[in-house]
Amino acid sequence: MVKSTLVALLLTLLARKSYDPMITNDVSEEYDFIVVGAGASGAVVARGLSDKTGMTVLLLEAGDSDYNNPLVPSAIKYGKLQQSFYNWNYDIAKQKYSLLEMGKNAKYPGGKILGGSTSINAMVYLRGSPHDYDSWEDHGAKGWSWKDVEPFFRKNENAVDDKISEKVGRGGVLNISISYENLFTAKLKTAAKEIGIKEVDYIDEIEGISPLICTRYKGLRQSSSEAFLRSGYKERQRSLHIVTNALVSKIHFVTVTSGKQKATGVSYIKDGKISNVKARKEIILSAGALRTPQILMLSGIGTKNHLEEMEIDVVRDLPGVGANFQDHFGHFVYHATNDSRIASDMTPESITEYIINGTGHNSAVTGGSIVLHHKTKYFGTNVTLSSKKRPFPSIQAFFASGKLPLVFKSEENHAFYTYSILAVQHPKSRGEIRLKSTNPSDQPNIDPNYLSEEDDIKMHIEGPMNFIDVTLKVLDMQHTHVVLLK
Repeated sequence: MVKSTLVALLLTLLARKSYDPMITNDVSEEYDFIVVGAGASGAVVARGLSDKTGMTVLLLEAGDSDYNNPLVPSAIKYGKLQQSFYNWNYDIAKQKYSLLEMGKNAKYPGGKILGGSTSINAMVYLRGSPHDYDSWEDHGAKGWSWKDVEPFFRKNENAVDDKISEKVGRGGVLNISISYENLFTAKLKTAAKEIGIKEVDYIDEIEGISPLICTRYKGLRQSSSEAFLRSGYKERQRSLHIVTNALVSKIHFVTVTSGKQKATGVSYIKDGKISNVKARKEIILSAGALRTPQILMLSGIGTKNHLEEMEIDVVRDLPGVGANFQDHFGHFVYHATNDSRIASDMTPESITEYIINGTGHNSAVTGGSIVLHHKTKYFGTNVTLSSKKRPFPSIQAFFASGKLPLVFKSEENHAFYTYSILAVQHPKSRGEIRLKSTNPSDQPNIDPNYLSEEDDIKMHIEGPMNFIDVTLKVLDMQHTHVVLLK
């Protein structure tokens, strides 16, 4: 069935050239801007800068091209991407308060490919919480309030589904649509209303239930590479040069008249060779929450004691580099059932629908999904909104369904399942990123320090209990018998 579904994709890819025409082989000695990392933000920044008249931009990506790869655009086999060399597959330091059974085997995903994680993830579209942006401004980040950033989201967005809120932009380069709604998600939404959970506008992330919005068009992935780099790339080929498999190892600095250091260029490794390139104006680091601090520290910017310990010359003692690491720690809750109606959409008819129209069950990563925002009495980080008081949820849950994986077994030999992914939205726990060595090819030391704060633990107890109760009530009201998988 999966092979049949991919036929349309393969025909499109076979019609392409054997090489990626967007990639540059002839790199200049100097550019106006150098952007490091072609992921969710780097692709957007590179396009925006290269659209400026007369400006030249070099975009360096450590991973490979996403061109001619049938796994990238398809929604069905995205799990394979998570297990491929397109994933950095970072090791997480052994945790003191969590993941105890996993020891040192816990992994942290990250896209090592044009488009970054937007090329390998589940295509869930989130702008971020308005209250978080307002909180940033309240803490001194002027120009980062929700009213300041929201117009830029609208400018880039193109809602291809009429059901999407009018608050979402139309006419931009990033196509977004509502996730496929199967029988399970339809029943979940209906029953949720019956027990008092209101349907809300997902884009504002307020408490309630709503369909999931995805970066997807006609069943195909809309990564940042596809949306911001490939669309109209021929018009920017002179101003934007893109180099893949280029691992940035260091930023170069010179001392200016004021005695301060100015970044002038970078070194990068490609095919085992070190190359240097200069920037006339600026260098933008958009290599993600893990690689960006690693590059800074390798370049001499970070905590002085750590840099000296690693025998790196200190350019700037900046303790915040690699500190204050925050992650939305979450977990799965599974319910098993023998009600085939919740996962029976994988039919010859649905496959045909996907091939012809790019819609239906096979167009969705999880075969249909829905999101629920919930508020507990433990609010996580003490977010202070001095000028804009807004209620906000503390836990987010994604609901979906499918055939029960063989790894799970239930006493009644259930064939299908529903599941929810529960994540704390404002954790108090803080971790850090540090260097393991001065070799840029080595992974940094990643310590999320999960569940080190008591309130985070309480939220992970209260939240799942509430959601388990809600799920059981919802499905029971819709006459679907389920049991909790332990």
